[in-house]
Amino acid sequence: MPKNKTNPNPQAPAPSIDEFADLCAALDASGRACNAKTKEDSRWCPHHDEERIKLYINYKAHHTALNAFPEHSICHSVGAIKGCTSLETIRAWNKTLLQKYQLLNRCNLLWEKLRTRLARYCAPAKSKFYNERIAIIHACVRRAIYTDTKLLVVAQNYKNVMALLTDNTLDVQIVEKLWNAIRLLYVYEVRAAIDDVLRPKDGPGEYVTVLGGRVYKDPSGISFPFHAWGHITALFQCYSCVRRVCTTVDEVVTLTRFVVLNMNGLSQSNLKYDIPYDGSKVLSLCGFIPNSVDTFPPRSVVSKCNCVYNGVPHWEETAVSYVLCAGLPLTDPQSSVFVNACLRDPSLMVIVRKGAAGCIIKSVERVWAERMRHANTRAGLKTAEWDPARAVYYQDSVLEEACPRVYDTKVLEDCFQVVLVDGGQGTMADFVKKISDIWLDKVYKVADTIQLITEIAIPIVKSGELEIDYGKRGPALVMANLETDVLKAYKRLWGRAPVELVDDDIFQRIPGPIPGPKK
Repeated sequence: MPKNKTNPNPQAPAPSIDEFADLCAALDASGRACNAKTKEDSRWCPHHDEERIKLYINYKAHHTALNAFPEHSICHSVGAIKGCTSLETIRAWNKTLLQKYQLLNRCNLLWEKLRTRLARYCAPAKSKFYNERIAIIHACVRRAIYTDTKLLVVAQNYKNVMALLTDNTLDVQIVEKLWNAIRLLYVYEVRAAIDDVLRPKDGPGEYVTVLGGRVYKDPSGISFPFHAWGHITALFQCYSCVRRVCTTVDEVVTLTRFVVLNMNGLSQSNLKYDIPYDGSKVLSLCGFIPNSVDTFPPRSVVSKCNCVYNGVPHWEETAVSYVLCAGLPLTDPQSSVFVNACLRDPSLMVIVRKGAAGCIIKSVERVWAERMRHANTRAGLKTAEWDPARAVYYQDSVLEEACPRVYDTKVLEDCFQVVLVDGGQGTMADFVKKISDIWLDKVYKVADTIQLITEIAIPIVKSGELEIDYGKRGPALVMANLETDVLKAYKRLWGRAPVELVDDDIFQRIPGPIPGPKK
């Protein structure tokens, strides 16, 4: 009898379902199982079970709204309508048709608002960053969809962003949710969308695929190139809003330089880059950007006191010093040159600290904020000594005002914290002019603002990060960050003219204060 041959490499039996009964059966976009521990008496982990319930509830609500529309009550027969003798029936048909017409108009209006808003974000067609801007607009749409579970379900039926945005058969509820998600997209999501586009495709990071593109869970941490600040200021035309996403002082300086060189004219609320003094543009270009410029009283106030002091009436003079606080980037070698120039200037009192844990350096032992002196006559005040017992001095805590503020509860401490105090004569405008002259004469060694702009802008232009528009007529100018002709941008983006010109509510995009970044 022949013996049964045995397999030298026996295969393990296929795993049974019972072996994975306690592992979550949910699949991600790549088809990989979650494999997390399931809830009791459930096939899903707590997270996916909650998401399943949300999807089911939204699905039921959507179909309930569709089924509630009285489609059956619409008469589609012209003969039946003409032959109907019941006024109430005709009124019911008319009311239903009118309701459907209004919903259709509402849907068309929302589509035009949405498409006009996205066209407004486009760069000029001759810009080499035009296609990159389009990719970032699509990334913003993905981010907006990613924030809404119902939109995520709808997005699974489309291959890319344009397929979704050109589908005129979408339900009005979906279009309205999509419009609100894009309209109310916060600046943190816009920065994340730019990071999605600019980060290396082969780099690390978890992501999900939405409409054919990647939405990453965490930021890459790479520094934005100079031109990238043009993308974010195109979508958020508010300096204070964009500054909220800056994570380092270098980013604050780069953002401000882009805004000044590009002449965007961003709106300014609590944080400003253009203070109303001659020379403020020099300070912004050089990276000396105060959080605020306070309004100070007159330098000196003289008053006569009718009380008896030492037996006779006397005159008092109260003097105040003016102060400017700013944080300079540690990576810029010009920061050290500027600080040393200020320390050598006899007309300035300086307090400086390098970094949050650095040593505090002062040009004088005590920096006064207010001081007083008195004399028996007004003329005697000029030669009278200042009374040290009645002087007010700045404490070291004033350096906190130098740290660049990005929003109410966050400041950037890793910088050159510089406090400049002027106890001389002149107005605040004279003080700002004095500081700007130090930057021009002692640091960059140029004659005026035009030469300073040339000194700073030429390397950026040569690197290709700042585009120059060499027009056929007139002088060469920095290329605009946005397409000024919205109609032309609309036709180029969507391939047709708009059905009607609509207001895309660009000035009503943020209903209330902007929240902080999500943790």
